[in-house]
Amino acid sequence: MCKTCLPLFAAVLVLTAFTGFAHADDWSKTYDLTGKPDLRVQAHDANIRVETWDQNKIEARVTTRGLHIGSGGLAIVEHQQGNAVEIELRQPHRVHFSIGIETRRTELEIHMPRSAKVILQSGDGDVSAKGLEGELDFTTGDGRLDLEDVDGSLRLHTSDGSARVSGRFDVLELRTSDGRVEVEARPGSLLREAWDVRSSDGSVMLRVPGDLAADVELRTSDGSITTNIPIVVEGNFGGHQLRGKMNGGGNRLSVRTSDGSVTLDKF
Repeated sequence: MCKTCLPLFAAVLVLTAFTGFAHADDWSKTYDLTGKPDLRVQAHDANIRVETWDQNKIEARVTTRGLHIGSGGLAIVEHQQGNAVEIELRQPHRVHFSIGIETRRTELEIHMPRSAKVILQSGDGDVSAKGLEGELDFTTGDGRLDLEDVDGSLRLHTSDGSARVSGRFDVLELRTSDGRVEVEARPGSLLREAWDVRSSDGSVMLRVPGDLAADVELRTSDGSITTNIPIVVEGNFGGHQLRGKMNGGGNRLSVRTSDGSVTLDKF
C-alpha cells in the first residue's frame, strides 16, 4: 500500500467510527390487550428495561445508537396473538470496527400492566424491571440483573454479571456465573417449591422474613458463612457449610457460591 494511502485509510476508519457513533434511530409500537399479557422478548444484544403502568396495553420502544433500524441494520420481528406478544431484536451479521469508543448500542424499553407472564432474554445487555407480578423468567448472557418490587415466581440467569432483586416471592431461582448476588425477600414470601440461589464467583446476601419456614442449606467453597436468623443445625457444622431448619423447616432453601461469602439475614 502506498504511503499516501495509509493516512487516507485511517481517516476513513475514524470518519466511519464517528459517523456510526452519531447515527441514531428509534421504533415503537403499542399492543392492545383484553386480559393478562404473555410477553416474550429475545434481544440478542440490547439493554432491556421494563416498567409497569395502569393501562391495558403494552408499549415497546427501541432506540439505537450507531445502528439504523431496517434492512441491513437492526431487524425487529414482532407478533401478537390475543394477549400473547412476541418481540425479537436481530442484530446484523457483519464485521464492525470500533476505534476507542462504543459506537453501537440498542435499548429496549417496555411499559406494560403489572400482572403478567414475562420471559425476557438478552444475549449481551443489562436487564431491569420494576413492579411486575406473575411468572417472571429473565436471562442475559452478559449483563446485570436488577429487579425491584416484583411479586410471584422468579427465575433469573446471567452468565456474567451481578444480580440485585427485591420483592415477594413464591418461587426463586437465581444463578450467576460471575457476580455478586443481593436478594431481599419481603414479608409474605413463601417457599411454594425449593428456592435456589447460586453464584460461581461472588458473594451472596439474602434477606428473608423472620417467620419464613425452610430447610436451609448454605455453602461456600471459599469464604465465610454468616446467619442472623435462628437455625436448628443438623449434622456437622463446618466453616464452609451449614444445614438446618428455620422456623420448623419446610421446602429447601439453598444458597451456594464457589468463591465468596454467604450471608443470611432478617428483613
